[in-house]
Amino acid sequence: MPVISATQQAALCAAVATRFGQPIRYPSHCEALEASIAQAQPQDGRLSANTLRRFFGLVKKTGGYHLHTLDALARYAGHTDFEAFVTGTFTPGTAADAIPDIPELLAFPRLQHAERLLMGYFLGQITRTGDFTANPLALRLAAHPAGQEYFVESYVDLAYLNGAYGQVVREYLRHKKTPEAQLYGNSVLFLGEFLAEDEPAWQARLQHLLALPIPPDTHPFPRGRRAFAEVVATWYNAPTQPMPTALWTRLLDEAAQIPVLTADADSLPAFYNYFPAGYYFLVAESLFLTNQFEPLAAWIALTLEAYPTLQHYEHNVFNELMRAFQAVAALRTGTATTWDSAPLGAVLTTHAWLRDYYQVHCWLASLHFAVAGPPDPSAVAKIRQHISRFAQKRRMPFFESLAARIV
Repeated sequence: MPVISATQQAALCAAVATRFGQPIRYPSHCEALEASIAQAQPQDGRLSANTLRRFFGLVKKTGGYHLHTLDALARYAGHTDFEAFVTGTFTPGTAADAIPDIPELLAFPRLQHAERLLMGYFLGQITRTGDFTANPLALRLAAHPAGQEYFVESYVDLAYLNGAYGQVVREYLRHKKTPEAQLYGNSVLFLGEFLAEDEPAWQARLQHLLALPIPPDTHPFPRGRRAFAEVVATWYNAPTQPMPTALWTRLLDEAAQIPVLTADADSLPAFYNYFPAGYYFLVAESLFLTNQFEPLAAWIALTLEAYPTLQHYEHNVFNELMRAFQAVAALRTGTATTWDSAPLGAVLTTHAWLRDYYQVHCWLASLHFAVAGPPDPSAVAKIRQHISRFAQKRRMPFFESLAARIV
């Protein structure tokens, strides 16, 4: 039997599915494919539905495949035989950009959306490293279509943005050229450069980011990350000036154009933290991190008006962060004096990969209330120390600079 790698098998599966007209996901598809091959290539005899089920991973298979099977499938996909398929598909010039050989991803087409998200989460967990060098498997996933969607775009590991995850995003951008992918990847890298206080890098990234097209159906989070970049860059250029009216109007106009997500939150895994108001969240975060409290209070009011169901969201990291932003805005605008940090702390405890980045937001909110409350120098110093250690560990000195401005 000839040796066929997982990469070659995945490519041949895709080629056959393209000719067939749809992905091969169910036994009934194999039966229909059996008939289609027999009609198209009577000279090849019949490939049984059982053989096809094994080839497409619908049942467990050990061992290889007969050359007759591979030749018949290659001919169905439009090639002379299997050898010609391999030669035409995997040339030396395209080898570097071929789908990585990741057998575990061959079953992705058979999984439900929630199951794919869980697999992406699992891959994110096992490829996470304690240093700042990306795991080789993570880099391979960044080049694989399934890994791009369900690992890079779903397991957004901002804690390592100026390290391993940043390397993964750069590899992702090298392979995925769609407008939304470029928008997402560049806006995330902008965040890392801004938090690293690398002004030449983020200024250059900003110009590229603002020039990218935004397809109408772009997901709210990538759109929000671009808006985040524009807000913080505008503040940086004039930190003592109020937000320009033109920018505020543009944010409102874009928010009104954001498509409403229709996913059923209950059908998605808990780790995913489904949050429909992603654009609103990221604009709120940008205002929180730049101490623009009056616009922040107004923005959160607009958010709750646009998404009234958020009032009832529980155990969601993004919603609890919004409540923290709201409490700080109320404190700094003189309409409230207290904040219960327990719900945010609890939800961060159960979402470690999000906690590793958003914990600093919790400390920043706590610092606002600590400096505004009864004098307690030791408590204030302790919070500042937490923020300082975070900034050094994550290579994000912006947070320490921000803490120094909170008085």
